[in-house]
Amino acid sequence: MTTNPLRNHANRCNALKSTGPRSVAGKRASSQNSRKHGLNSPLDFESSSEFQALVNLIAEEGFSACVCADIAAGLLNYRRVMDAYYETYISPEPVDEFMHDMDVKASTPIFKELLSSSGSKRQDVRKMATFFAHMQRQERRKGGLVSRRSADTHKLIRYQRKGIARLSGAIRQG
Repeated sequence: MTTNPLRNHANRCNALKSTGPRSVAGKRASSQNSRKHGLNSPLDFESSSEFQALVNLIAEEGFSACVCADIAAGLLNYRRVMDAYYETYISPEPVDEFMHDMDVKASTPIFKELLSSSGSKRQDVRKMATFFAHMQRQERRKGGLVSRRSADTHKLIRYQRKGIARLSGAIRQG
């Protein structure tokens, strides 16, 4: 197989674009992905009755015991991914309506009143309004229910693909 220098250059350029999150906030958010749905935690399928029933059913088709166990584990893992997908779809991350809809300019008198009792200065009010505006921008970037649901389920698609790949690999072994 011959190598194409243009294709190699294009691959290198694309690899530079897809290195994951670079900001501290992005890294912090992506580090919590596996905790959200729990799909990275290992499970012991072999002790469940569902696993044994699947192994027995697959063994009737003439597969070896090892392949039966792999296929059964793949099926149960895939079902676990689909359950997480469904759960994420029906209950997305909630929207903070206050942060999403509050008028920052209208909130400045509230900040002044809150901070006046502590003897703070005008710049403290300005800092508080700036911080509030920053938090509101973050909330709006996340979007409403539909975009949050899409973002959350999009993350699960990768687990779904891995589950299908494992399952089809196990079936090909047999």
